[in-house]
Amino acid sequence: MKRASLGLAVVLGLIPDLGAQNPAPKPIDLGQASLEVLMDIKVTSVSKKEEKLSRTAAAIFVISSDDIRRSGATNIPDLLRMAPGVDVEQIDANAWAISIRGFNSRYSDKVLVLIDGRTVYNPTFSGVSWDQLELPLEDIDRIEVIRGPGASVWGANAVNGVISIITKSSKDTKGGLLTVAGGSQTNALGELQYGGAAGQSATYRVFASYFDIGNSDAQTGGDANDHWQRSHAGFRTDWQASSSDSLMLQGDLFANQENQTAGSDIPTLSAPLTPQPLGAAGGDLLALWKHTLAGGSETSFRAYFNNDRIDDVGTPGKMRTFDLDFQHHLVAGDRNDIVWGLGARSDTTGLTAGYPVMFVPPYRTVALFNVFFQDEIRVSNALWFTIGGKLEHNGYTGFEVEPSARLVWAPPDKKYALWAAASKAIREPSQTDVDVQVDLGMLSVGPGTVEVFRLLGNPKVEVEQVRDYEFGFRSELTKALSFDAALFLSFYHDLETLEPQTPVILPGVPGAPVEIEIPLLYENQTHAMDYGGELFLNWRATSRWRISPGYSYLHATLSQNPPGQGINSATISTDFPQNLVQVRSLFNLSRKMDFDQSLYYTARLAGGAIPGHARLDVRLARRIGESAEISVVGQNLLQPRALEYGNSDGIVGTESVRSVYGKITWRF
Repeated sequence: MKRASLGLAVVLGLIPDLGAQNPAPKPIDLGQASLEVLMDIKVTSVSKKEEKLSRTAAAIFVISSDDIRRSGATNIPDLLRMAPGVDVEQIDANAWAISIRGFNSRYSDKVLVLIDGRTVYNPTFSGVSWDQLELPLEDIDRIEVIRGPGASVWGANAVNGVISIITKSSKDTKGGLLTVAGGSQTNALGELQYGGAAGQSATYRVFASYFDIGNSDAQTGGDANDHWQRSHAGFRTDWQASSSDSLMLQGDLFANQENQTAGSDIPTLSAPLTPQPLGAAGGDLLALWKHTLAGGSETSFRAYFNNDRIDDVGTPGKMRTFDLDFQHHLVAGDRNDIVWGLGARSDTTGLTAGYPVMFVPPYRTVALFNVFFQDEIRVSNALWFTIGGKLEHNGYTGFEVEPSARLVWAPPDKKYALWAAASKAIREPSQTDVDVQVDLGMLSVGPGTVEVFRLLGNPKVEVEQVRDYEFGFRSELTKALSFDAALFLSFYHDLETLEPQTPVILPGVPGAPVEIEIPLLYENQTHAMDYGGELFLNWRATSRWRISPGYSYLHATLSQNPPGQGINSATISTDFPQNLVQVRSLFNLSRKMDFDQSLYYTARLAGGAIPGHARLDVRLARRIGESAEISVVGQNLLQPRALEYGNSDGIVGTESVRSVYGKITWRF
């Protein structure tokens, strides 16, 4: 591998420059991009309006399009590894556990994920199926990662954070794009895209992509059963209808073919390891209309439709979503900057009856209505106070209120900002919490007798709540060094547990063991407290070299409410590492060559059997003229194989493998 990498480096250095008819966007010159410019990046995910990152009263990290290009990542989960406070653990080749500030699992349900402002969580379990969320990385403008609650503007499930993926306008992606890649585990990866003008006021782009990811390693050795293939096609068009009106329309179609191995999450229970195919297909359509009123205020209306078919853990399921959202942004006087809006969402989800995992009833339609209001008050030229909240009505627990208050002090003649925030957020129940019926496994308790553990939904389950307090400081310490830190203290109430109910002796079959059913019911019998912080530095060591280290710490305690005695359905203290470290190094070898490294360290999970592990990714790239780039990327280079997370939510974890792939990107 070392000889191959060295040989490719020599080849990259000898490739001549070629002309271009349609030049690619020039990458950011690390020597020219001042930290002041980086601190003044505009973000929109904290307040649903554009504001400077340096003056934002929230713990926010921005992954730029240049960060994405230089990361060497082929999927969104690997991109999120660079954000401090985000725990990314690969379960198998097509499944991840991703969370912020605790509660990590395959179906993490306390982080809200958005694409261009639309929520993409699966209402079946309130989490995200990351294998269905892949999109062309070249079309992502930025990813805004908020650590801490965002429910006062985004609503339910934005408990511990918000991940907002914002794609590029089609006017910024004119011309053609061809990307091909292949290597030791990335068997094949390709994308073809073309964009252009439609008349004088509209632009468009269309794309088609495909990838084939090979098996990782099983914990017992040999290839695992987790092969992953995905086909994806889509379009986007942007139309400036007038000086005050714009319209965006985009849509996607995808189909996944995957494999996994099913098993029990509870080591003491007997459940056979079963290889399973996993399939998913679907499409979505998003329309966004923006209008500027005569007085300068702005309104927007977003409509979204999604329809997916999913076959997971051996059970076919469907999901259909209609989502409408209206927003109005106005300035009242010289002190009040107001954003308000309202929305409605309808989710129809369910599983086909007759399989081991089932819902009763099989399908359910749930409506969600909301209204929010937020006012940023300029107290002085250096002090801003923001107060607001969201009122929601969901089909499970009725009305819920999620308020927040934020304060930021940023003197105009200084290069630092202090901020503080207090918020309440909820995680509303999902169909799994209310309707599920599934056997978790069996336990032999004596000759001819077994206990069958059966998980049952609970129509009376309540929302999970957090009350969160944050404090932060960010500063451009020198022209070469910036600093961003956040501290938090969170109190969780009514967390879910699996509570054992009165055992039931099932009717016997002659010659078969006697079965004693142990019903497990979802209830809200746990509370928790956690505290910690995140630190991020951006250091321009030289005109060609930028180093970005980050560190996160979390300490948590989890306690049962009397008379609770069950199993915590999601644990904060054992499913999230106390320490996370990342260091990124971006080095310009020359005007045409990049050499980038990313080192990630995840400490041992508290109370878990998986040791701490480190991951090193390296990328070497050479631009050819203004139209093409060739690169080689090594991932997981420190060891041949590593178990990051283990079993989760019914599937067997596999070991990530060391891999290398080459990539060519050509714009025409």
